[in-house]
Amino acid sequence: MGEGTGTGIDAAHIDADGRSGGSARDPGSNMAYHTMNAENVVDEEENSKGKMMLVESTATLETVVFDDDSVTYTKLNDGAVCDNNEIKPMMTSKGDVIKVAPNPIKTRNISTSSASYTRLYKRRWLMLGLFCLVSMSNAFQWIQYSVIGNVLVDFYDVEYISVDWLSMIYMLVYIPLIFPVTWLLERAGLKVVGILGASLNCAGSWFRYAGAVPNLFPLAFAGQTLCAIGQVFILGMPAHVAATWFGPKEVSTACALGVFGNQLGVALGFVLPPLLVPPDGNVQKNMHNMFVGTAAITTALLILILAVYQDKPPMPPSKAKYDSQKSTEGRSYKESIISLFKNVPFLLLLITYGINVGSFYAISTLLNQVILSEFPGAEVMVGVIGLTLVLAGMVGSVVTGFWLDKTRSYRGTTVAVYVLSLVGMVCFTFTLKLGEIWVVFGITALLGFFMTGYLPLGFEFAAELTFPEPEGTSSGLLNASAQTFGIIFTLVMGVLVNEVNSLSGNLFLCVSLLVGTIMTAFIKSDLRRQSAERQEFEGVEEESDNTEGAALRPNRISSVRFEGINDEDDAGLTEETP
Repeated sequence: MGEGTGTGIDAAHIDADGRSGGSARDPGSNMAYHTMNAENVVDEEENSKGKMMLVESTATLETVVFDDDSVTYTKLNDGAVCDNNEIKPMMTSKGDVIKVAPNPIKTRNISTSSASYTRLYKRRWLMLGLFCLVSMSNAFQWIQYSVIGNVLVDFYDVEYISVDWLSMIYMLVYIPLIFPVTWLLERAGLKVVGILGASLNCAGSWFRYAGAVPNLFPLAFAGQTLCAIGQVFILGMPAHVAATWFGPKEVSTACALGVFGNQLGVALGFVLPPLLVPPDGNVQKNMHNMFVGTAAITTALLILILAVYQDKPPMPPSKAKYDSQKSTEGRSYKESIISLFKNVPFLLLLITYGINVGSFYAISTLLNQVILSEFPGAEVMVGVIGLTLVLAGMVGSVVTGFWLDKTRSYRGTTVAVYVLSLVGMVCFTFTLKLGEIWVVFGITALLGFFMTGYLPLGFEFAAELTFPEPEGTSSGLLNASAQTFGIIFTLVMGVLVNEVNSLSGNLFLCVSLLVGTIMTAFIKSDLRRQSAERQEFEGVEEESDNTEGAALRPNRISSVRFEGINDEDDAGLTEETP
């Protein structure tokens, strides 16, 4: 080791795991520092009244946390003396000297755990709630036109295929835009992406309001296209929001709640338009009233996102998230994409997810045509059946997320839910012919529970299979697959329903889900994120109202981490005012 130039300290090396021995002496002050028990560094002349740590300048002491003092010091690579909460510059020589805890008589072990970098913040529920509301408003606008398709065909004097494209445009624009949006998500963060999504959603809703005139179908379509582009920024965020803000024991539930918000919007989109715009009323006036209400809500949500939404917490919520941030630093977006496409289990999930969710998109878009072909004049019933489909799915999403957090059984749950989605689709297909609409309600609930419950399951399973790749990238690819299959399935099923009968269209989806079920059985369970979490020390706790942003107090250990990083790397570990 070399000799320090600032204070003359001959630096003893303490390596990354804190186990190298040796000693160092400052000739100017006649004070010696040495390793005790190969881990603790103690000031001999002060009779252990202070604790000294000496590290090379090639390393950085990011954080020090002691049980009873609970003081966190970050970015001290220029050298400093830390006494309680006071930090004073001391030296800028080759070694860094850190003094912590004025009364360290007790033996305190020092390790390299990242547990001291993890914390849960109560504001995470606010972030999740805001995201859910924006997602809900966007999903509402996706299905808002299709559920009153027969009314719009007469109002705009267009064909059914034109009305179907008001839904399919959501799927079409997603495919080419998902790659730049996921790149932006990883580079700019949740807040920028959330603002862009909410802004496009708001702008599109006002265009749709202006286009509620019989000869302005192109303007209405333009507004729907803006909302569809906004969806690209929103749809892939649940897994990313969950992993950024929530701990390992609640991340699946948080992801499910994120999907829950989207599905609530779909549910409202099924039930409200048929009630607000009946076919025998003043269609133009009723459409204006419906769309101005939608626009007002999206405007209020945009203001909230601008005012209070945050990109990420001061400290990551889990070891897996911390490790993911470190392992992907400096890695290009192209490298992440290439890595994902080399992951065979993920590729199988990519296809099977697309088949399942694409089937849901198709049945949702064409529900009006499918039900009315068997039950003419049942426009309001179409909305209620759609509501049943989605409400049951919302329950399924939450149950699935809760089940995953409790069992960690990703592959088994995925296969089971896929099989039951197939069973639900088969039952739905053949109960339509019975002529009993209340039977259709019951089977629709079964179908929705499992088919929609698969949405958060796919996101979380992908995050496990692809760790430490960013969650936004994997979920974005899953959604791109779903949109692709959704367009194909909607077009094919639409032709079959309108040119042949509803039975043929539903059988097409049954066969597709059977293929997806078989492929799902071959997905290998490689739970990489869970493996990382098992290495984390217990004792991550949630902050209280008066300690937000303060250092976490581990229950059992004190922690030090040495790592060669630069100033920008430490930005995510600094304290933040709530």
